[in-house]
Amino acid sequence: MKLAGLFYATPTSDSSIMSRQLVPELKLQGRFVALGIMLIPVLLAWKIGVVYQLLACFVPVVLAGTYRESRLDGDAFHTRFYLGFIPFGKDRCKLPAVVSIYTKYGVNQTGYGTFFLLGPVMVVFIWIFDYLMPALGGSYEIWLETAKGREVLAWCGNNEEHFKANLELLRSRTGAEVRTR
Repeated sequence: MKLAGLFYATPTSDSSIMSRQLVPELKLQGRFVALGIMLIPVLLAWKIGVVYQLLACFVPVVLAGTYRESRLDGDAFHTRFYLGFIPFGKDRCKLPAVVSIYTKYGVNQTGYGTFFLLGPVMVVFIWIFDYLMPALGGSYEIWLETAKGREVLAWCGNNEEHFKANLELLRSRTGAEVRTR
């Protein structure tokens, strides 16, 4: 079933409980294609030697393999951070325990100095980093706060449409109050 054109819901064992991934959906095939494209110049640079070629592969692997996977599964929220395709920082919480949803706007935004230095190229870099590495920052962040005072980063990135869709999904599933920090 397609919902709002942004994410797909797949029913679990109980048809009333839905399992959803926060948008943008994780698509590893696109990451592997991007990794392959970034590795082409490294592999064609045969004059630098095998050791330097292997070292030069490190940056593309980190760029393509750094992401956050966040999903709602029934009444639970799961998130996991990947760095270079290696999983780190698994976190989860029960949705009924969420008492507040905090949003942050303008987090990690670039200033006028960066705009004048990079100019229009900055728009391309923001798009690339939002696609490849949205887990590392962006202008928007969504945090879940549980009744025990624990805070869980649910999503971050630069895409306002994804931010609004994820915020509405989390608000509707938790019933928690949305606050801005």
